[in-house]
Amino acid sequence: MKRMMQTLLVAGTVAVMGVSTLASTAFADAIGYVDFEKLMGEYDRAQSFMADAKVREAELRKLQADYVKQIEETRKNAPKNPVASNTLEKQLNDQLGVKVQEYRDWSTSQQKSIDDSLQAAVKDAAKTRQINVVLARQAVFEGGVDITSDVLTRLNTTASATMPVKTTMPVKK
Repeated sequence: MKRMMQTLLVAGTVAVMGVSTLASTAFADAIGYVDFEKLMGEYDRAQSFMADAKVREAELRKLQADYVKQIEETRKNAPKNPVASNTLEKQLNDQLGVKVQEYRDWSTSQQKSIDDSLQAAVKDAAKTRQINVVLARQAVFEGGVDITSDVLTRLNTTASATMPVKTTMPVKK
C-alpha cells in the first residue's frame, strides 16, 4: 500500500511536470515584444505631436519673457506706483496660467489619443499573429516574436487616414 502511494505520487509529479513543460513550450511562441523607442521615433503622429509641443512650449517661453519685460518696464516707468506694477504682474501671471493650462490640456489629450492608438495597434497585431502576451523589448532577454514593424505599420496607416494636418491650441488674447 505504501509502495503504491509512492508510485502514484511520483507518477502525479511527473505528469504535472510534463504538463507544465508542454504548457510553457506552447506559450513560449505566444509571447511578443514591441520596441517602444522605435515606435515613438517612427510613428508619424507621435513625431507630429512632439514637434507641435516644442513649438508651443517655445511660444509659452516667449510669452513669459514678454510678460516679464512688460512688468519690468512698468516698474521702471512708475517706480513710485508699486500697485500698478503688482496689478499688472498678477494680471499677466493669470493670463500665463491660463495659457499653460490650455497647453497641458492639449498635451494630455494628444498623449491619451496616441496611447489609445498604440494600445489598439498592439492588440490588433498580437491578435493577427496569435500572440497572447506582449512585452516591452527591454523586458525580453531572449525569444519571443518582434511585432514592432506590424504595430508601426498599423499606426502609420491609421494615422495617415485619420490624423489632422495640424492640431491647434485655442488662442485667447
